[in-house]
Amino acid sequence: MDTDGYGYNGSGEYTALRRRRLAERRRRRRRRLTAFLAVALILTAVSALALSARPKREESPDSPANGSGNVTDDDAGSTDGVSDTSTADTPEYEGPYADVFAELLVKNPELETFIEGFDGEEEPDLTLDLGDELTDGEIPYLSQWDSRWGYCKYGSGLLGWTGCGPTALSMVAMGLTGDGTLTPAYVADLAIREGYCITGAGTDWRLFSQGAAELGLTAKEIPLWEPTMRSELNAGRPMICIMGPGHFTDEGHYIVLTGCDEEGFHVLDPFRASNCVTWSYDDISGEIRNIWAYNKT
Repeated sequence: MDTDGYGYNGSGEYTALRRRRLAERRRRRRRRLTAFLAVALILTAVSALALSARPKREESPDSPANGSGNVTDDDAGSTDGVSDTSTADTPEYEGPYADVFAELLVKNPELETFIEGFDGEEEPDLTLDLGDELTDGEIPYLSQWDSRWGYCKYGSGLLGWTGCGPTALSMVAMGLTGDGTLTPAYVADLAIREGYCITGAGTDWRLFSQGAAELGLTAKEIPLWEPTMRSELNAGRPMICIMGPGHFTDEGHYIVLTGCDEEGFHVLDPFRASNCVTWSYDDISGEIRNIWAYNKT
């Protein structure tokens, strides 16, 4: 029987051709749906792998809700230094920070002279210039509890135990720019003025990118991957790492990586000088929460 060219005849019956075409359309729809689902599953798997490979970000429960970024509690009274809870005898100290001083001395006996020299909070000396102490091409070691700035107010305490972040950034800034005025006191003052220091929470991560730009530095976040870290350091770009609980801290801390060799990575710890040695990737990688590499702008 003749049809109208679409497989339909005048009596209202579907022809075999029409049925074949409808069946083929259904098969094509099923193939497209199957392909779409397969692509969606692949993309989901790739995204999950990418997220698991990225360094973990430690977000403070006290982080501000205005989108200012992550905050790391860098109060050494509870977080800096090693997780040493020994009960060695400690001297008695009077004043508002007596309990903190006693705890700090247990964590790090190197602080005894700093604590004994405390005679009240001091204003930061923003005219201090350490240019004579710098060596071209080297990142200097600075201690956050140096008496030249350690007694200055920062966050919930004194820079001597809350200022590992500004001190780490100061080391990098002075080493790369050669500007001896970019002291921990200067960087801490910048953090306070620009809102990167959040009392009760710590140092906002923006200090290490936006704040670094104000010090003449270009910051780049890099992944937690040993070949990339070595490549950055070998190119002359020191790094600041946020550390979670482990060898350096009970909760949160900032350290500087200045170079590397076959044994590992050269560390500058602003809280404990005895930690300034070469650490293997295996020793520190599980504690790193974020990394920035720097060069002079």
